[in-house]
Amino acid sequence: MLKDSRAGMADIYRGLSSWRTWSMLAWNDVRGRYRRSGLGQFWLTLSMAATIFGMGFVYARLFALNVSTYLPYITVTFVAWGIISTVVVESCNALSENEHMLRQLPLPRSLFACRVIARNLIVAAHNVLLIPVVFIWFHVGINANILWIVLGLGLLVVNAFWIAYLLSIICARYRDVPQIVSSVMQVIFFVTPVIYLPAQLAQRGVTLLKWNPFANLLEIVRDPILGAVPSSWALLSCATMAIVGLAMVVPFAGHYAPRVVYWL
Repeated sequence: MLKDSRAGMADIYRGLSSWRTWSMLAWNDVRGRYRRSGLGQFWLTLSMAATIFGMGFVYARLFALNVSTYLPYITVTFVAWGIISTVVVESCNALSENEHMLRQLPLPRSLFACRVIARNLIVAAHNVLLIPVVFIWFHVGINANILWIVLGLGLLVVNAFWIAYLLSIICARYRDVPQIVSSVMQVIFFVTPVIYLPAQLAQRGVTLLKWNPFANLLEIVRDPILGAVPSSWALLSCATMAIVGLAMVVPFAGHYAPRVVYWL
């Protein structure tokens, strides 16, 4: 156990130290997706804008909500949910899609988890441009509570790292898991307050929502931007999840990560 933990920590340290490599790979991933395109990466922003405005006006009417309140909410939520859901889904193929690199170079396995997270943060940086536009349009102000976003993003990235690292190893061994994860994330989308407000749920629904880890991750990023302080429950649960997740994935990776090349 101790030997596996040391090996896992060494791999994580090497992966984080190789930030120039995974940041360059992440930039290339985003640029390559829209190569020879006139607008380039800003097609990401236009696609997200179409989704937000289309669903925003429709669901505001369905839920009988004020558009000036609902659209800023769904804009922030979709940007945050895009990071969470895409990292989870794409991490399933983080190692298998880089088979050629892993077979030729002694690269740390955690590097590819970092690559997935960095790639999605770059995408989010493009999409976040929609938030000030919507806020200005609907006269939504910001306050000092937005500073909580630093802690929220930090906890989100840490949790995204251990989840991506764990799933990348498991999915390299069991190729059916990516399809399972993709299907589960579609269900989680509907049980997480992405297209609806938590206040719309009955009291029992709000209580159950507290035990949804994705809802808590969403809250610690969404609420500071909307001018509210995340609940102590959400912050504590995300911090606990980060500590427990890292404690679990370090020995797991130390034991199984070296075998990945034989599974590819």
